[in-house]
Amino acid sequence: MHREPPSTKMNNTFAKKLQPWKLLSSYERFSAPPWVKVHVDKIKLPSGRIVDDYYRIQLPEYVMIYAQRDADNKILLERQYKHAVGSISLTLPTGCLEEWETPIDAGKRELLEETGYSAREWQSVGSFLVDGNKGCGRAHFFIARGLEKVADQIKDDMEETEIVFIEPDVLIKAVLRGAIPFLATAALIAIAAHQKPL
Repeated sequence: MHREPPSTKMNNTFAKKLQPWKLLSSYERFSAPPWVKVHVDKIKLPSGRIVDDYYRIQLPEYVMIYAQRDADNKILLERQYKHAVGSISLTLPTGCLEEWETPIDAGKRELLEETGYSAREWQSVGSFLVDGNKGCGRAHFFIARGLEKVADQIKDDMEETEIVFIEPDVLIKAVLRGAIPFLATAALIAIAAHQKPL
């Protein structure tokens, strides 16, 4: 389902009035719940042209957490094998929302399950689509501070994880040299670098 973006002052600064596309019909082409659905839309463009096969991909919403330790300000990261890129990579704690969860509840659960840590302070820093054309992968970003180790990690043979702590400036350098190949991870690291504590 398409949602109208919220109006902003920026929209009023452009001279040309852009028109939304008209959805004529939609059907589900592929479904593998809860991981992915592919929809094919028939749309009418403002020019009048009909597009019969505009593909949209529905992926689960997920949370990502930039978790910072008080004692030395280091950031918690996970080293994991990521099959899509075929390598062991650094990433921030991440996980899908369950149907009944709010993003903040999912963030707290995922941080605890994946790392064994809880956090004293939580700050939402936005919700973003990974791909605006396909409409998939809405990420909810959080900064968590005041980490405390309260449990063991929950073991998962598909997510064998090593926890590491890295200084924020070293983390930025890792992004810039390509050591972190994931767009959402790089984006949250960049956002967090410009945030002040609450």
